[in-house]
Amino acid sequence: MIKPETVERVRLEADIVDIIGSYLPLKKVGRNFRGLCPFHPDRSPSFYVNPERQTYHCFGCGTGGNVLGFIMAQEKLAFPDAVRFLANRLGIEVQEQTSTRNRPLYEACEQAAQFFESEFGKSRAAQAYLARRGLGEATAREFRLGYAPPGNRLRAEARKRSWPEENLVRAGLLARREDGLGDYFYNRLMFPLFSMSGKIVGFGGRVLDDREPKYLNSPETDIFRKGYNLYGGYQARSAMREQPPLLVEGNFDVLSMVDSGFANTIAPLGTALTANQALLLAKFGNRTTVCLDGDAAGAKATRRAIEVLLACGIEPRVAVLPQGSDPDSYVRQQGAAGMRQLLDRAQDFVDYIAGAADTGSVLARRQVLREVAVLLARVSDATTRELYVNELAGRFGVDKYQMMREAGGAGAAPATSTQPTKMEEKLVAAALQSADLARIVRDFCLAEAVADEQLKAVASMVADHCDEAEFGAAVLMNQTEDEGLRRAIARLTFVEQGLPDAAEFEARARRLRAGWLHGRIVAAHAAGKEREAERLSKEKNELLRVSGEERSGS
Repeated sequence: MIKPETVERVRLEADIVDIIGSYLPLKKVGRNFRGLCPFHPDRSPSFYVNPERQTYHCFGCGTGGNVLGFIMAQEKLAFPDAVRFLANRLGIEVQEQTSTRNRPLYEACEQAAQFFESEFGKSRAAQAYLARRGLGEATAREFRLGYAPPGNRLRAEARKRSWPEENLVRAGLLARREDGLGDYFYNRLMFPLFSMSGKIVGFGGRVLDDREPKYLNSPETDIFRKGYNLYGGYQARSAMREQPPLLVEGNFDVLSMVDSGFANTIAPLGTALTANQALLLAKFGNRTTVCLDGDAAGAKATRRAIEVLLACGIEPRVAVLPQGSDPDSYVRQQGAAGMRQLLDRAQDFVDYIAGAADTGSVLARRQVLREVAVLLARVSDATTRELYVNELAGRFGVDKYQMMREAGGAGAAPATSTQPTKMEEKLVAAALQSADLARIVRDFCLAEAVADEQLKAVASMVADHCDEAEFGAAVLMNQTEDEGLRRAIARLTFVEQGLPDAAEFEARARRLRAGWLHGRIVAAHAAGKEREAERLSKEKNELLRVSGEERSGS
């Protein structure tokens, strides 16, 4: 891990105008610089760079960030590699920091991986199994497949090489049994599980006989948590920056797809997709294609994946396999061209759910709408949710405001004014530019009062970091791996018209907080929580009292 001091020095010394100007022509326009966006076809310059705040934003495609974000997008690099790239360009020495606590576990996993690889070369049964599955040697080497022999051979190897057995126990490779320590994996084809940085953190194993369970993953350890890792994620990281991730179900689905040229393929580790796994995918963009097994269990897992992806701000598309097929069998039978055709026919999640149901009757269409409304309620961004609602309302000929009520949308009825949203945006934009205003956001707990989910997230970051010496938009962008949040912060740095001064900012903050409290008070009364309603009313009345005194000049 790169030391924070190095990251901060790179950020301070890398002038965003100089760096971006080395990639594309920029022309000074007022306080900003403007050019053609390098991230989408741009005939009229819509790409702006703000030297004062060290940010960029495209008003055409919406991309934005700080200098490190630009390098990540332009050079297709992960954050640490972007820091190293700029540091090398600026002549800054990169200082790394490592955690010694878990180093023995990483070493134990690497030692075991090398042992399993060596044993694979000796096992005709394991080699014959891979040959029957049609997997190429290059892919097997890339994923470092191995073989765990029977007979506690890993423990014997550890004793022979003086590997500390306690580290192998902590890494989940040796298990304590009644007769002593024994190998956790035996007579299994082994799949090393990599972190996104390339370290082996655990293993999956598949039996070569009829034992159960067919697949077995490492137990959870200090370095391995199943719901936080993706099979193939490390190998797919470069491909996922070029095209949306392709989510499949099992390890062999990943291997066969990669073997056929689909390098962006990943899978959860024997479980339904988790939110933490989806957040890993969100680092690579806001789209993911889901291609799970063509059976009832696969359909159920697909709907669960759609729900999780939507909640994490990712637009899911679904490639539907024929009944009884899985990605592994389909790509081996139909070839890469056949699989490409199937993926090209991927549907958005609304089409997928509607296509899986008989919508010939009113009741059937009602059921589809109800199911989609439940999924839309998981979409955190209000604007995205409303776009989906508009599309659905037009497709099914229903009232969009009724749909928004069912989907949990804030705009359940026609708005009489868009001013509240504009006020929220201007407050958050102003707070990004001033630590003093950011402290007001913190003191009034404005993050919970902001309705828009993305603005709420920015307001929360502003409140959390307002006391830091180098407060500002460019610094905040380095505190999150959420690309959507980085873009939102960058966009807000270009909001300049009508920003409130300190006195007006506090007055608006009080009104926003008071309005939010009013909604909570009404809800508390409706739920019969009179003590909570009384507590909230006192806070609201105090806010309004102070606001009244300020207006009267007392």
